This record gives sequence, C-alpha cells and structure tokens, in this order.
Amino acid sequence: MLLQEPQLGTGHAVQIFQKKNKLKNSKLIVLYGDNPLIDFYDLKNMNKQLAKNDVVIMGFKPKVNTGYGIVVEKKGKVSEIVEFKDASAIQKKIKTCNSGIMAFSSKALQLVTQIKNNNAKKEFYLTDIVKLSKKYNHKIKLINAKDAKSALGINDMNELGIAETIMQNQLRNKAMKQGVQMIAPETVFLSKDTTFGKNVKIEPHVVISSKVKIGNDVVIRSFSHIEGAVIKNKVSIGPYARIRPGTVLENNSKIGNFVETKNSKINKNSKINHLSYIGDAMIEEDVNIGAGTITCNYDGVKKSKTLIKKGSFIGSNSSLVAPVTVGKNSIIGAGSVITKNVPDNTLALTRAEQKKIKLNNKKQKK
Repeated sequence: MLLQEPQLGTGHAVQIFQKKNKLKNSKLIVLYGDNPLIDFYDLKNMNKQLAKNDVVIMGFKPKVNTGYGIVVEKKGKVSEIVEFKDASAIQKKIKTCNSGIMAFSSKALQLVTQIKNNNAKKEFYLTDIVKLSKKYNHKIKLINAKDAKSALGINDMNELGIAETIMQNQLRNKAMKQGVQMIAPETVFLSKDTTFGKNVKIEPHVVISSKVKIGNDVVIRSFSHIEGAVIKNKVSIGPYARIRPGTVLENNSKIGNFVETKNSKINKNSKINHLSYIGDAMIEEDVNIGAGTITCNYDGVKKSKTLIKKGSFIGSNSSLVAPVTVGKNSIIGAGSVITKNVPDNTLALTRAEQKKIKLNNKKQKK
C-alpha cells in the first residue's frame, strides 16, 4: 500500500505507483475505492480487450450526469476524456461518461510521466493519458459497462445510500433465485458473504451481517439480527433475537424472542425460548433454558465459560455465574443463582425461603 501525499489527482497517484514499482513490462487496471458495484464481467472484458489495445476505457451512460468526466469521440474513436468542470456546453450534452476505470498496456503506462496539471483543479488527471496515447498512435478502446449502475461512484452519504440500496437488491435477488423465501424482501438486509442452504424462510425486518452461514430448513423470524454465526439445519430463530459472533446453532435448536447469544454453541434439540442471555457457553443436546436465564460470563476483568450438559433443565429467572458446570439431566430451580458446579442428575436450588406475614391493618392490606 502506498500513501498519496499530497493528493494531486488520479494521474499523480499512478505516477507514485509507477515510480515505486517500475512498471516497464506490466499491464495495469486502475480501480477506485468509490466504485463498489463494479461487475467482475466488466473487468474480465477489459482484460480481454487489453490484449488487443493499449488503453481500455470503461464508459457508462447515466440518466443524469452528476459530475462525471465525458468521453469525447470523433468518427467513432475516442479522442479525449474531459472533466465535467472543464467541459464546454456542447461536450456536456454527450451521453457517454467515464467511470474512471481504465486499463493500460506497458507501452501506454510509460506516458504517465508526461501528464501535466493544466486544468481548473490544478490536478494531474489520469484521463489525459488518452490524448497522449492518441499522439503516439496507441490503440484506444471504449467499452460500456454491462449495467450503468455498476459504474456509479460515491462522493457523499446520499450516493452511498443509493449504492447500498442497489447492492442489497442484488443480494436479495440472488438469494431468492437460490430458493430463499423472503416475506417483504425490501426489509431484509444481507451481507455479500452470506450463504444459504435449501428451504430457508426469512420474515420481515431481518438483518444478516457478515460471516453468517445458514443451513437447510431454517426459519428466521422478524426483527432478528445475526452476525458471525453458523446456523445448521432445522433451526428456528426469533422474533427479536440477536445472534452475535461466535454462535453455533446445531440441528433442530431453537432461539426464541428476545434472546441474545454470543460465542456459544447450542447443540442439537436444545431450546432457549424467551428473554435470555447466553454468552461464552456450551449448551449440550436436549437442554431447555427457561425464560430470563443469564450466563454471568464477565466479572469485570475476564470472561469465563458456562457448560450445561445433556438433558438439563434450567428454570426461569436463573443466573449461572461462570465459570460453572451444570451436570447431565440436572435441574436448576427457578430464580436460582448458581455459583458452584452442579453434579449429574441433581436438583440445585438457591431460592430464599418463602415467608408468610399476616397483615394487621387495613392500610397494609391495600
């Protein structure tokens, strides 16, 4: 990675790169960080055309030119690329715009050092290499992007929002073509690396962030958020669930409403149906976690693990203070605070004794 300092234009950036890397016998495709929607098909096409040409320009035709450079052609051949601010009134009527993405042969790259900053912004424009290439009779090829949307650049938050909308629509369409059922798909947000199995159903207002793998026969209910998780087959999530990084949900497990999991493995047939936090935990098979259960995994200094073994039942409103283990087929009574390990086949209860106190006056009775 090279730092362009000061920032004096695209041509200046390539000059720095060329000086550092000595590009004498290399081809180069120049891409921009503010073109996130670029299609790989277009890049393959550029590389193919570069085998027969010295300069390949990717153009596109937006509905409205909001400031893109203009590709000027004469007799069907590219003569120059003019920045919008430097264009004449006649040139601004030309429909073909410059996406900024260009490819160069090693021969054309040697002309980068000849680029000057004789323009309104006093910058070194990479597009000036077109004029120079024409002067030296280099072959110049204009190709248009497969879809004009793929060439859109981002200069402000409004354009970022437009690009995000386009990208999300592409991801949703791809998922639905693979067989994912989305109810109100416009309210579902995906990540580019999300993978789906068969027969997946997603209800409205679901956010799936990066590094999520979803298996077969999965239902994700409304208002759930999933990030950095592996979801196996026949899993039910939500509504209003938060699945955080490091979570693994094994086959036929269930995460219900208002449940949060983090860095935990929920094994086969285990259920966390309501209002619980499970962090840094291993939940073995056939475990039932009651409403309001919390794994107290952080003591203010470090995080510790909770292990709940196969077949155990955790009563409602229980706190499991890690590090702690609940043995096989054990029961934690509702309202308990568990600070010590519980053996197999044991009922553990830390509930305070219930007392009955008779009320002696009318005010107390109210």
